[in-house]
This record gives sequence, structure tokens and C-alpha cells, in this order.
Amino acid sequence: MKRFLHRLLPVCCSVLTLAAVVGVKPACIWILHQPEVPAALRK
Repeated sequence: MKRFLHRLLPVCCSVLTLAAVVGVKPACIWILHQPEVPAALRK
């Protein structure tokens, strides 16, 4: 039983990490954010 758990736990952790990344990724669109350039810097 211990051997089975030692093989199953890393797989479970990987699946849960993937689910967390897939769930959070659509909510994080900060990469697409482009702030306005101030007029003083446009000159």
C-alpha cells in the first residue's frame, strides 16, 4: 500500500497544480494591461 501511495501522491499533486494554473490563468490578464503614456513622455 505504501508503494502505491508513493506513486500516486506525485501524480495527484501534479494534477492539482495543473488545475490551479488553468483556473487562475484566465483571471490574470495583467500581462495585457498597457497603461497610458504621460503627455510629458510623448514629446
